[in-house]
Amino acid sequence: MLHRVTEGDDGVPSGLAADQLRSHLQYLTDRGYQALTMDELWSCLHEGQPIPSRSVMFTIDDGFYDHHDVAAKVFDEFGFPLNFFVITGLLDNQLWPWDDQVSYALNHSRIVNSDIRLPSGKVYSVNLEIKPAKTTVKEIREALKAGPQTEIYQWLREELFGKLDVDFPASAPPEYRPMSWSDARSLRERGHGVYPHTCSHRILSTLSPAEKRQEIRDSLKRVEEELGYSPQVFAYPTGRPSDYDGDDMKELEQAGFNMVFNTVPAYVRQGQDRYQLPRYSLPESTADFLQIVNRFEAFKEKLRG
Repeated sequence: MLHRVTEGDDGVPSGLAADQLRSHLQYLTDRGYQALTMDELWSCLHEGQPIPSRSVMFTIDDGFYDHHDVAAKVFDEFGFPLNFFVITGLLDNQLWPWDDQVSYALNHSRIVNSDIRLPSGKVYSVNLEIKPAKTTVKEIREALKAGPQTEIYQWLREELFGKLDVDFPASAPPEYRPMSWSDARSLRERGHGVYPHTCSHRILSTLSPAEKRQEIRDSLKRVEEELGYSPQVFAYPTGRPSDYDGDDMKELEQAGFNMVFNTVPAYVRQGQDRYQLPRYSLPESTADFLQIVNRFEAFKEKLRG
Protein backbone atom coordinates (compact mmCIF):
# COMPACT_ATOMS: atom_id res chain seq x y z
CA MET A 1 0.00 0.00 0.00
CA LEU A 2 1.35 3.39 -1.07
CA HIS A 3 0.03 6.90 -0.48
CA ARG A 4 2.33 9.54 -2.01
CA VAL A 5 5.32 9.20 -4.37
CA THR A 6 7.76 12.04 -4.94
CA GLU A 7 10.37 12.67 -7.62
CA GLY A 8 12.75 15.52 -6.98
CA ASP A 9 11.64 18.75 -5.34
CA ASP A 10 7.98 18.50 -6.35
CA GLY A 11 6.40 19.55 -3.07
CA VAL A 12 4.75 16.19 -2.35
CA PRO A 13 4.49 15.93 1.45
CA SER A 14 5.99 12.83 3.08
CA GLY A 15 6.22 10.87 -0.14
CA LEU A 16 8.17 7.72 -0.96
CA ALA A 17 11.03 8.66 -3.27
CA ALA A 18 10.47 7.43 -6.82
CA ASP A 19 14.03 6.08 -6.99
CA GLN A 20 13.41 4.01 -3.85
CA LEU A 21 10.24 2.66 -5.42
CA ARG A 22 12.21 1.77 -8.55
CA SER A 23 14.74 -0.07 -6.38
CA HIS A 24 11.96 -2.13 -4.78
CA LEU A 25 10.42 -2.99 -8.15
CA GLN A 26 13.81 -3.84 -9.64
CA TYR A 27 14.40 -6.32 -6.82
CA LEU A 28 11.09 -8.03 -7.62
CA THR A 29 11.83 -8.07 -11.35
CA ASP A 30 15.31 -9.54 -10.88
CA ARG A 31 13.91 -12.38 -8.78
CA GLY A 32 10.97 -13.28 -10.95
CA TYR A 33 8.12 -11.97 -8.81
CA GLN A 34 4.68 -11.60 -10.37
CA ALA A 35 2.57 -8.48 -9.72
CA LEU A 36 -1.06 -9.57 -9.61
CA THR A 37 -4.03 -7.67 -10.96
CA MET A 38 -7.22 -7.51 -8.91
CA ASP A 39 -8.87 -9.95 -11.32
CA GLU A 40 -6.04 -12.44 -10.82
CA LEU A 41 -6.29 -12.19 -7.03
CA TRP A 42 -10.08 -12.56 -7.15
CA SER A 43 -9.74 -15.62 -9.36
CA CYS A 44 -7.49 -17.25 -6.77
CA LEU A 45 -9.73 -16.39 -3.81
CA HIS A 46 -13.02 -17.17 -5.55
CA GLU A 47 -11.94 -20.46 -7.10
CA GLY A 48 -9.89 -21.63 -4.12
CA GLN A 49 -6.67 -21.76 -6.13
CA PRO A 50 -3.31 -21.27 -4.40
CA ILE A 51 -2.00 -17.71 -4.52
CA PRO A 52 1.28 -17.87 -6.49
CA SER A 53 4.24 -18.05 -4.12
CA ARG A 54 6.26 -15.25 -5.72
CA SER A 55 3.43 -12.78 -6.11
CA VAL A 56 2.71 -9.29 -4.84
CA MET A 57 -0.01 -6.72 -5.36
CA PHE A 58 0.33 -2.95 -5.15
CA THR A 59 -2.34 -0.42 -4.19
CA ILE A 60 -2.24 3.36 -3.75
CA ASP A 61 -4.89 5.35 -1.89
CA ASP A 62 -6.69 8.66 -2.45
CA GLY A 63 -6.10 9.89 -6.04
CA PHE A 64 -3.55 12.71 -5.90
CA TYR A 65 -1.79 14.01 -9.00
CA ASP A 66 1.50 12.27 -8.18
CA HIS A 67 -0.28 8.91 -8.32
CA HIS A 68 -0.73 9.43 -12.05
CA ASP A 69 2.23 11.67 -12.83
CA VAL A 70 4.90 9.81 -10.84
CA ALA A 71 3.83 6.48 -9.33
CA ALA A 72 2.05 5.06 -12.39
CA LYS A 73 4.97 5.95 -14.64
CA VAL A 74 7.39 4.07 -12.38
CA PHE A 75 5.14 1.00 -12.47
CA ASP A 76 4.83 1.34 -16.26
CA GLU A 77 8.62 1.11 -16.52
CA PHE A 78 8.46 -2.38 -15.02
CA GLY A 79 5.19 -3.51 -16.60
CA PHE A 80 3.59 -3.91 -13.16
CA PRO A 81 -0.08 -3.07 -12.52
CA LEU A 82 -0.91 -0.58 -9.77
CA ASN A 83 -4.37 -0.43 -8.20
CA PHE A 84 -5.75 3.03 -7.40
CA PHE A 85 -8.38 3.62 -4.71
CA VAL A 86 -9.72 7.11 -5.42
CA ILE A 87 -11.73 9.53 -3.30
CA THR A 88 -14.32 10.55 -5.87
CA GLY A 89 -14.97 13.93 -4.26
CA LEU A 90 -11.26 14.69 -4.63
CA LEU A 91 -11.27 13.88 -8.35
CA ASP A 92 -14.46 15.94 -8.68
CA ASN A 93 -12.61 18.92 -7.08
CA GLN A 94 -15.22 19.09 -4.31
CA LEU A 95 -12.79 18.59 -1.42
CA TRP A 96 -9.36 17.46 -0.36
CA PRO A 97 -8.93 14.92 2.43
CA TRP A 98 -9.72 16.02 5.97
CA ASP A 99 -6.49 14.54 7.40
CA ASP A 100 -4.42 16.56 4.91
CA GLN A 101 -6.39 19.68 5.80
CA VAL A 102 -5.29 19.19 9.42
CA SER A 103 -1.65 19.08 8.29
CA TYR A 104 -2.04 22.14 6.10
CA ALA A 105 -3.72 24.19 8.85
CA LEU A 106 -1.08 23.39 11.49
CA ASN A 107 1.79 23.99 9.11
CA HIS A 108 0.42 27.40 8.09
CA SER A 109 -0.82 28.55 11.50
CA ARG A 110 -0.32 32.21 12.43
CA ILE A 111 -1.27 31.31 15.99
CA VAL A 112 1.09 29.60 18.44
CA ASN A 113 -1.42 28.85 21.20
CA SER A 114 -5.11 28.06 20.82
CA ASP A 115 -7.82 25.89 22.36
CA ILE A 116 -9.53 23.84 19.65
CA ARG A 117 -12.96 22.37 20.35
CA LEU A 118 -13.10 19.00 18.59
CA PRO A 119 -16.30 17.62 16.99
CA SER A 120 -16.58 15.29 20.00
CA GLY A 121 -16.86 18.34 22.29
CA LYS A 122 -13.46 17.78 23.88
CA VAL A 123 -10.92 20.63 23.86
CA TYR A 124 -7.44 20.17 22.44
CA SER A 125 -4.90 22.82 23.45
CA VAL A 126 -2.47 23.70 20.67
CA ASN A 127 0.91 24.97 21.88
CA LEU A 128 3.39 25.04 19.01
CA GLU A 129 6.09 26.48 21.25
CA ILE A 130 6.18 23.28 23.28
CA LYS A 131 4.85 20.65 20.88
CA PRO A 132 5.94 20.78 17.20
CA ALA A 133 3.39 20.91 14.39
CA LYS A 134 4.17 17.33 13.29
CA THR A 135 3.28 15.93 16.71
CA THR A 136 0.23 18.16 17.03
CA VAL A 137 -1.03 17.05 13.61
CA LYS A 138 -0.72 13.41 14.61
CA GLU A 139 -2.57 13.92 17.89
CA ILE A 140 -5.42 15.91 16.34
CA ARG A 141 -5.82 13.37 13.55
CA GLU A 142 -6.04 10.52 16.04
CA ALA A 143 -8.63 12.41 18.07
CA LEU A 144 -10.69 13.09 14.94
CA LYS A 145 -10.58 9.44 13.91
CA ALA A 146 -12.23 8.50 17.19
CA GLY A 147 -15.01 11.10 17.04
CA PRO A 148 -18.04 11.90 14.86
CA GLN A 149 -17.16 12.88 11.28
CA THR A 150 -20.53 13.87 9.82
CA GLU A 151 -19.65 17.59 9.79
CA ILE A 152 -15.87 17.28 9.81
CA TYR A 153 -15.28 19.40 6.69
CA GLN A 154 -17.41 22.23 8.05
CA TRP A 155 -15.60 21.92 11.39
CA LEU A 156 -12.22 22.20 9.69
CA ARG A 157 -13.12 25.40 7.91
CA GLU A 158 -14.92 27.08 10.80
CA GLU A 159 -13.09 25.82 13.89
CA LEU A 160 -9.58 24.61 13.05
CA PHE A 161 -8.68 27.06 10.28
CA GLY A 162 -10.47 29.86 12.12
CA LYS A 163 -8.79 29.28 15.49
CA LEU A 164 -5.34 28.98 13.83
CA ASP A 165 -5.91 32.11 11.70
CA VAL A 166 -5.29 30.24 8.44
CA ASP A 167 -6.98 31.33 5.22
CA PHE A 168 -9.01 28.43 3.86
CA PRO A 169 -7.89 27.75 0.26
CA ALA A 170 -10.48 28.22 -2.48
CA SER A 171 -9.22 24.99 -4.05
CA ALA A 172 -6.86 22.20 -3.04
CA PRO A 173 -3.31 23.53 -2.50
CA PRO A 174 -0.84 22.45 -5.20
CA GLU A 175 0.66 19.67 -3.09
CA TYR A 176 -2.83 18.18 -2.55
CA ARG A 177 -4.28 18.60 -6.04
CA PRO A 178 -5.96 15.52 -7.53
CA MET A 179 -5.45 13.55 -10.66
CA SER A 180 -8.25 14.02 -13.18
CA TRP A 181 -10.86 11.56 -14.36
CA SER A 182 -9.09 11.68 -17.72
CA ASP A 183 -5.95 10.52 -15.90
CA ALA A 184 -7.96 7.71 -14.33
CA ARG A 185 -9.21 6.59 -17.74
CA SER A 186 -5.63 6.60 -19.01
CA LEU A 187 -4.58 4.41 -16.10
CA ARG A 188 -7.26 1.85 -16.94
CA GLU A 189 -6.20 1.84 -20.58
CA ARG A 190 -2.62 1.07 -19.48
CA GLY A 191 -3.66 -1.97 -17.45
CA HIS A 192 -3.93 -0.44 -13.98
CA GLY A 193 -6.97 -0.73 -11.72
CA VAL A 194 -9.11 2.17 -10.49
CA TYR A 195 -11.63 1.64 -7.68
CA PRO A 196 -13.68 3.75 -5.21
CA HIS A 197 -12.43 4.86 -1.79
CA THR A 198 -15.64 6.70 -0.74
CA CYS A 199 -16.68 10.20 -1.77
CA SER A 200 -15.16 12.16 1.11
CA HIS A 201 -12.72 9.87 2.96
CA ARG A 202 -14.77 10.14 6.14
CA ILE A 203 -14.43 7.10 8.41
CA LEU A 204 -17.46 4.91 7.81
CA SER A 205 -17.89 3.69 11.39
CA THR A 206 -18.45 7.31 12.54
CA LEU A 207 -21.33 7.91 10.12
CA SER A 208 -25.07 7.24 10.16
CA PRO A 209 -26.48 4.36 8.09
CA ALA A 210 -27.70 6.80 5.45
CA GLU A 211 -24.28 8.48 5.24
CA LYS A 212 -22.49 5.14 5.00
CA ARG A 213 -24.73 4.12 2.12
CA GLN A 214 -24.19 7.44 0.36
CA GLU A 215 -20.39 7.23 0.69
CA ILE A 216 -20.35 3.72 -0.76
CA ARG A 217 -23.06 3.98 -3.41
CA ASP A 218 -22.22 7.46 -4.69
CA SER A 219 -18.49 6.73 -5.03
CA LEU A 220 -19.37 3.56 -6.93
CA LYS A 221 -21.70 5.54 -9.19
CA ARG A 222 -19.08 8.18 -9.97
CA VAL A 223 -16.51 5.55 -10.99
CA GLU A 224 -19.13 3.85 -13.17
CA GLU A 225 -20.06 7.17 -14.81
CA GLU A 226 -16.50 8.29 -15.48
CA LEU A 227 -14.79 5.00 -16.32
CA GLY A 228 -17.63 3.07 -17.93
CA TYR A 229 -17.45 -0.09 -15.85
CA SER A 230 -18.74 -1.41 -12.50
CA PRO A 231 -15.87 -1.82 -10.01
CA GLN A 232 -16.15 -4.70 -7.55
CA VAL A 233 -13.26 -3.69 -5.26
CA PHE A 234 -13.22 -1.05 -2.51
CA ALA A 235 -10.91 0.21 0.26
CA TYR A 236 -11.99 1.55 3.65
CA PRO A 237 -10.84 5.07 4.56
CA THR A 238 -8.05 4.80 7.15
CA GLY A 239 -8.83 1.10 7.26
CA ARG A 240 -8.25 0.07 10.87
CA PRO A 241 -10.68 -2.56 12.22
CA SER A 242 -12.36 0.19 14.28
CA ASP A 243 -12.99 2.26 11.13
CA TYR A 244 -15.70 0.00 9.67
CA ASP A 245 -18.31 -2.40 10.98
CA GLY A 246 -20.67 -5.19 9.99
CA ASP A 247 -23.20 -2.76 8.54
CA ASP A 248 -20.53 -1.37 6.22
CA MET A 249 -19.57 -4.84 5.03
CA LYS A 250 -23.22 -5.74 4.42
CA GLU A 251 -23.75 -2.51 2.45
CA LEU A 252 -20.65 -3.18 0.35
CA GLU A 253 -21.82 -6.70 -0.43
CA GLN A 254 -25.28 -5.46 -1.42
CA ALA A 255 -23.67 -2.81 -3.67
CA GLY A 256 -21.89 -5.60 -5.60
CA PHE A 257 -18.35 -5.43 -4.21
CA ASN A 258 -16.57 -8.77 -3.84
CA MET A 259 -13.24 -7.66 -2.31
CA VAL A 260 -12.61 -4.89 0.23
CA PHE A 261 -9.24 -3.88 1.69
CA ASN A 262 -8.34 -2.53 5.10
CA THR A 263 -4.91 -1.40 6.37
CA VAL A 264 -4.13 -4.25 8.77
CA PRO A 265 -0.50 -5.22 8.10
CA ALA A 266 -0.71 -8.89 7.10
CA TYR A 267 -0.57 -11.25 4.12
CA VAL A 268 -3.60 -12.12 2.02
CA ARG A 269 -4.39 -15.82 2.39
CA GLN A 270 -7.04 -18.24 1.25
CA GLY A 271 -10.00 -18.40 3.61
CA GLN A 272 -9.83 -14.80 4.80
CA ASP A 273 -12.92 -12.63 5.00
CA ARG A 274 -12.97 -11.03 1.54
CA TYR A 275 -14.42 -7.84 3.06
CA GLN A 276 -11.39 -7.48 5.34
CA LEU A 277 -8.35 -8.12 3.15
CA PRO A 278 -5.11 -6.81 4.72
CA ARG A 279 -2.29 -4.70 3.26
CA TYR A 280 1.22 -3.90 4.34
CA SER A 281 2.37 -0.30 3.93
CA LEU A 282 5.20 -0.18 1.40
CA PRO A 283 8.24 0.70 3.54
CA GLU A 284 10.94 3.11 2.51
CA SER A 285 13.60 0.91 4.12
CA THR A 286 14.98 -1.78 1.82
CA ALA A 287 15.50 -4.11 4.78
CA ASP A 288 11.86 -3.76 5.85
CA PHE A 289 10.71 -4.28 2.27
CA LEU A 290 12.72 -7.50 1.97
CA GLN A 291 11.25 -8.80 5.22
CA ILE A 292 7.75 -8.44 3.80
CA VAL A 293 8.25 -9.78 0.27
CA ASN A 294 10.42 -12.69 1.45
CA ARG A 295 7.78 -13.58 4.07
CA PHE A 296 10.00 -13.07 7.08
CA GLU A 297 6.95 -11.39 8.60
CA ALA A 298 5.04 -14.66 8.20
CA PHE A 299 7.89 -16.52 9.91
CA LYS A 300 7.79 -14.04 12.79
CA GLU A 301 4.02 -14.52 13.08
CA LYS A 302 4.57 -18.27 13.49
CA LEU A 303 7.19 -17.65 16.16
CA ARG A 304 4.83 -15.35 18.05
CA GLY A 305 2.09 -17.96 17.68
